[in-house]
Amino acid sequence: MVSTRRLSELDRRAGHIVRHTVAGRPEALRVARIGSAAFAPTFRLAVAAAIVGPATRRDGVRALLSAGTAAGLALIARDQIGRPRPGERRDGGFPSRHAAAGAAIASAASRGPRGAGTALWCGMAFGSACRVATGEHEVGDVLAGAALGLLVAAALDATLPAGR
Repeated sequence: MVSTRRLSELDRRAGHIVRHTVAGRPEALRVARIGSAAFAPTFRLAVAAAIVGPATRRDGVRALLSAGTAAGLALIARDQIGRPRPGERRDGGFPSRHAAAGAAIASAASRGPRGAGTALWCGMAFGSACRVATGEHEVGDVLAGAALGLLVAAALDATLPAGR
């Protein structure tokens, strides 16, 4: 059985490898910084666009509810766990609020127009990788955040009516 200490060491090592690899390529680091900074605003725009569209409003509201809940739960967990981030920030990083909200939104979008969910899942994966590459999170932080987002979205789907 693998201990939590060993898992944490492996996680830190994986994040270090990602950051070291990206740091050696200035163009990749530039893209990672842009991707990290654009993650939340892009997903906010996607939710707003879904809410404005009559055909996607219900899914947009589900995305908003599940993303807000997932991000709030991630914040509470992060503050209780207190696992330090790899970079300069002093607040905790486990689980990632960005990944939690992104996974919840992508999950809700998967119920909507064909291709929207796939595009947002790709964006969530890219944005989360960028957060690791820029030292905002470790790999485990974004994986735990994504799992939390999926759980919240599934719970919301199970409790809200499915009608159109």
